[in-house]
Amino acid sequence: MTGKVVFLGLLLFFVAADAEGNSGLLRKPSCPDTEEIMACPLNLAPVCGSDGNTYANECTLCVQRQTTRTDILIIKEESC
Repeated sequence: MTGKVVFLGLLLFFVAADAEGNSGLLRKPSCPDTEEIMACPLNLAPVCGSDGNTYANECTLCVQRQTTRTDILIIKEESC
């Protein structure tokens, strides 16, 4: 019985550690679908795109999505 408890405890530990490392994995950015983005704010809030590039903020990622017509998602809320 104690072997099962230890196994379950270790399993829970590794699942929690993996979830923490992947928090925010592949989040869809908040981009306007109907209009073209004319300008983005100059605030620095880096996001890592699923294309492997770091964008200055979510708006600049949205501009890249519109320009290339690709579905770039946010991997994490920091530089890649």
